Amino acid sequence: MMANPNNSLNREAVVESRHFFEAVLVFMAFAVIMFITAPTNGDFAWSDAPRHGLNGIFVRDFLIAMPWEDPRQYAVDYYLRYPALTILFYPPLFSVFLAGSYSIFGFSHAVAQGTVALFHLVLGLAGYMLARRWMAHGYAIAASLLLAGAPEIAFWGRQLMLDIPAYAWLVLMAVMFVRYLDHGENRYLWLTVALFVAAVYTKQTSLFVIFALAAGIIASQGCQAFRNPRLWIAAVVLLLLLVPLVLLQLKFGQVNTASILGSQRADVSRLSIEAWTYYAAQLPSQLGWPTVILAVIYLVGAMLKPGWRLPRPHMVFVVTWFVAGYLFFSYIMVREPRHDLMALLPIPIFAVLAIKELAGSRFKKTGLIVAGAVTAGSVAWLLVAYPVHWVSGYSEVADVVLKQAPRNSVVLFSGYRDGSFIFNIRAGQRSDISVARADKLLLRVAIERERGVQDRSLTADRIEELIKQHAIRYVVAETGFWDDLPSMAALKSLLQDANRFAVVRRIATQANYPSTDGELVVYRYLGEVDTDPLPLSAELVGIGVTLKGGALVE
Repeated sequence: MMANPNNSLNREAVVESRHFFEAVLVFMAFAVIMFITAPTNGDFAWSDAPRHGLNGIFVRDFLIAMPWEDPRQYAVDYYLRYPALTILFYPPLFSVFLAGSYSIFGFSHAVAQGTVALFHLVLGLAGYMLARRWMAHGYAIAASLLLAGAPEIAFWGRQLMLDIPAYAWLVLMAVMFVRYLDHGENRYLWLTVALFVAAVYTKQTSLFVIFALAAGIIASQGCQAFRNPRLWIAAVVLLLLLVPLVLLQLKFGQVNTASILGSQRADVSRLSIEAWTYYAAQLPSQLGWPTVILAVIYLVGAMLKPGWRLPRPHMVFVVTWFVAGYLFFSYIMVREPRHDLMALLPIPIFAVLAIKELAGSRFKKTGLIVAGAVTAGSVAWLLVAYPVHWVSGYSEVADVVLKQAPRNSVVLFSGYRDGSFIFNIRAGQRSDISVARADKLLLRVAIERERGVQDRSLTADRIEELIKQHAIRYVVAETGFWDDLPSMAALKSLLQDANRFAVVRRIATQANYPSTDGELVVYRYLGEVDTDPLPLSAELVGIGVTLKGGALVE
């Protein structure tokens, strides 16, 4: 009697379903670990993190208010109340997801970090699905854990940053693209386009993957690709979808452009060896030595043994992914270990492929044990040696202000972590408090001090006039913050005058890494403030515009 092929297919489908369910459980557990080991109490360390969190609150508030008659003025007024908003400096998609999370669970650091953890889960599952194309179930879980649990990747996955969400979209895109290369089905092509657009609208630097996509298509279809109308239509649609983001970048992204062309900080010359070997030197700390060594073994083996190689279009795609990403991020003038993480996707896959090929079918169990040991060691190492940074004190000081400030108060903040303070103010139970930043009131500073600062040369008396005119009743000041600058020194002198200011509370900041954070002091102004205060204003030096009283002056 002949076996029924349908029964065999059904059994394979059941096994694959069970395997995928096991992967879901593994990466859910991993995402939970990432969440519980991350700071979630308003204790942000990286300056961009609370800004991303605030952007999500803005999107939620915007959708609730629906100010369609003048959305620009609404955004200007919102920034003047919460001057850590960066919604137009970064792509907006992650902020939309945060807005959804806030709508369900409320405003908090924990909710925002939980949203990142959800994307970390998606990254792990997408990495598993991609690796599963080239290796067995156990190996694929190991490869994806080496990716999602790589020390540098997991470090930034436990901050409220864009890296993990963008990475998740990109790896999902890679899954669909490989399926398109294999089957040529139109649905996979359009899913590739949609997921690529999602990645770019989460973080602009995802654009580097376009080179890998082009290389994979040419390797698969050859010159026929240039005569494929579906590809041309997809390319045109892709370009049209990216036009709004390009316009936002041209209008508001000068700082990001400066990072590519050359920032105002001390940059390493592109003509130097250091510039082009920087990210190679970071690989062991980003991924761990075992992963890097095993990946090198696989690449050498693949060059010597054709049987080790992935199918040609796949091999071209993943190798180009890494090479294009390496060159792209090396070209950008501001280099940090975080920036090229999305280029590293092939390395953990290559590492596990090396174990798989060395073990062969004869020692498959041994290979799986080795892959599991390498993966477990990598995850354990990141938890022990790479604790995510946090700085506490800002939620506590915001709570003091929220409890004591009169309704519709303006609070002046003078300190490095304005984003942390402003996020905690807006995430609190009150929405009537506005924040003014001392660095914008007393100085002209372009994003950060390293890019240039101009003192406005204000005296203590002139600063007190501004405090009265804007009805500033409370000041939160970090001790020692930029008090080498004349105007900031004048503010310090004013705050220390017991006839004009009373100390309400002193809160010591704490950090789990070497930091220069000083004590936070809450002051209450003892004088009278104007009953009809002037509206706040802010000069955005980085993009050359001034926001003033609900108007934008260019």
